[in-house]
Amino acid sequence: MLYSLNISNYALINILDIEFSEGLTILTGETGAGKSIILGALSLVLGQRADVSVLRDQNANAIVEACFRIPGPERELERLFAEYQVDFSSHLIIRRVIFPGGKSRCFVNDQPVNLNFLKKLGYALIDIHSQHENLLLADNDYPVRVVDAFAGLAPLTGEYQKLQRQVISLTEQTQTLRQSCEKAQNDLDYLTFQFQELQEARLESGEQEVLENELKILEHAKEIRQHLLELTSILEEGDSPVLVLMKEAEKIATAVACRYRDFEDVAARMEQARIELKDLASECVRTITTIQDDPERLDTITGRLDKIYSLQRKHNVQTVDQLIELTDTLDRDLQKADTDFSRLHELEKELKEKIRDRNVLAFRLHQERKACLKNLSEQLRSRLALLGIPYARIEFNIEEKPVYGINGNTGLEILFSANKDIPPRELSRIASGGEMSRLMLCIKTVIAQHSGLSTIIFDEVDQGVSGKIADRMGNMIHELSRYMQVLAITHLPQVAAKGNSHFLVHKDTEGEVTETKVWPLEGQERVEEVARMLSGSRITPAALQNAKDLLQINN
Repeated sequence: MLYSLNISNYALINILDIEFSEGLTILTGETGAGKSIILGALSLVLGQRADVSVLRDQNANAIVEACFRIPGPERELERLFAEYQVDFSSHLIIRRVIFPGGKSRCFVNDQPVNLNFLKKLGYALIDIHSQHENLLLADNDYPVRVVDAFAGLAPLTGEYQKLQRQVISLTEQTQTLRQSCEKAQNDLDYLTFQFQELQEARLESGEQEVLENELKILEHAKEIRQHLLELTSILEEGDSPVLVLMKEAEKIATAVACRYRDFEDVAARMEQARIELKDLASECVRTITTIQDDPERLDTITGRLDKIYSLQRKHNVQTVDQLIELTDTLDRDLQKADTDFSRLHELEKELKEKIRDRNVLAFRLHQERKACLKNLSEQLRSRLALLGIPYARIEFNIEEKPVYGINGNTGLEILFSANKDIPPRELSRIASGGEMSRLMLCIKTVIAQHSGLSTIIFDEVDQGVSGKIADRMGNMIHELSRYMQVLAITHLPQVAAKGNSHFLVHKDTEGEVTETKVWPLEGQERVEEVARMLSGSRITPAALQNAKDLLQINN
């Protein structure tokens, strides 16, 4: 329930604090006093769009804060809070701040929230019923929601809606994955061919460099061997082999060192040089034996490198490592394609099962709705009779539609007639505004104990009625307060007298400043306000007595 409303810098309101109680709360006042302004401010914390024109002081923020108490466990509310990752509490403080620049911010228990969440929360907390809300009766889904509330089908409807959300989600997932699979299918043969070609090449990291070096040797084997033979001849053979000359040089250096000790190092180095040259000569001989002409090997290497070069050109890469990386990528893509096809099959199977379960539940819902229509029609008819439409008839056209929506596949149309000689017809074409308003009030009272709402606000829905009918309407509105908190803005004394509490809304003008104020009425003040509503600005003794009589009815 709504237990307090605080408004500042909004339209004609400077600062306003109202404390509400359970039961039926009445708000009265002259036309233009600001009752609709209070409703407008309240609608801001229920998610309606803000406009800077409402700022009383264009240089300051407008702030509206509403405090709610959730009476018991509310799974739907808790799911809503969980969906938007907002902390849930049974005490909610909703605040809306409008800045002079035109932007606004929303808070729930001081936690910032977006406007979409605030609007959904508002629908779950308060039902503001005004005359324009009668248009809901022409909404295809509204009659279905009424029937569900009347028949207590909320748990079944919630179960269906959960399945329907799963069907929608699975449908979207399936469509997305199917498109991906179809695209992959078109490329699959080519990707498979590329992968197999690369895999069959059995590429190894670094092999290109090794093969290219070996190719150079094989291509120049004769030239290399000739050079090595020439080196061997210079070092060990020929007319003046270097090693023979170095041997003689070493002997001479040793002889010098024997007579000149400072030359010993030179002699030792000479010996080392001879040994190194002898080792180089041996290395040349060994190398000659390893360098052989091998046409077969040359063909093998040339073929292998041609394969590598061809793959590099084909895939526009420079190295074997890049080809190996491409092979791994293709392998992953092919595995993913296999996984996607398997996942698509699983999703399609799951979707088929969910659709079957949803359809079964939708059929059950449809049958339950169909079964309660006669009782609902009778209850609405009897209430309309109390409100001055004694010959009212309510019928329902119900059908199963081929399309499944959030409320199932039930199509429901309300047929209405206010006269016994006219058969029921489509409600929006035959009912007057007053008849629509009374029907809507009857619907609210019938479904009140099942709706799950904690607060309902009536904004002058009693226009156009008076006398005995006004008294019955007051009783009907008061009946609602047995199941929920009711706030009623009214000009009818018969309705005002039914309230458990009563507030007067008025405009206070001091100098050039006009301000809307609200104060609670009790005792004689309330008697005088009801009397004013009965007789106008001049309160007569008869009006005072009539007011006391009306208020006594509610004592």
